[in-house]
Amino acid sequence: MARRARSTSTVRPIEHLSLVDRVTDELRRAILVGDILPGSAVSIVELCEQFDVSHIPVREALRRLESEGIVSLRPGRSALVASLSVQDLTDIYRLRRIIEGDLVERAVAQMTDERIAEAEDALEDYVAIEREPAALTAAHHHFHAVLLEDVMGATDLRVLELLWHTADRYLHLLMGELDVAPEAREHRISEHRTILEHARARDAAQTREAWVAHLDASEDALRAALEARTAALEA
Repeated sequence: MARRARSTSTVRPIEHLSLVDRVTDELRRAILVGDILPGSAVSIVELCEQFDVSHIPVREALRRLESEGIVSLRPGRSALVASLSVQDLTDIYRLRRIIEGDLVERAVAQMTDERIAEAEDALEDYVAIEREPAALTAAHHHFHAVLLEDVMGATDLRVLELLWHTADRYLHLLMGELDVAPEAREHRISEHRTILEHARARDAAQTREAWVAHLDASEDALRAALEARTAALEA
């Protein structure tokens, strides 16, 4: 049997994909922590010089961040970092309540003891982290994702990751104004414990209610911090 002719089409080498991933991660980090400020323009040429790479991985990284709503590409050779706004924050949490509320109610209906144990471990990891934003958000998302995992399809995950990444910008940039008092941090942790208690009891309706209440509280805290920061900048 004759060997099939080798396809003339090519794929990008792994090294190139890894480079794009690294540029994307570093750009996201710089934007999340405020090294690149909301509303500022970034030059593709300057980014190429800073990363010591060609324009190809930089443009691809910016396209990925644009799909996450973090930047918007502009005509020419620059991109604009998305500003923080109350309306954007409201939209993010409105969608999260709809999607996550539905998912968690269905998830609890078929929750296993193994999944509960995994969620307990994830919560303890989250509680152990103090105020380092990257580690805090990663552990926070892991706890939520564990509880939703059994009913979360690929599309659900893509949409939620987009919403989570977008919400992370607010958490990172406003961390200084959040959970300043010890009781605020304890209340945030207790919200997660309540979610887990209802899930352990297999009470789907109560778990959804606690989950949505947690999202409500998070949105309220972020909105207050954002409005305080805006007022301070305008003063």
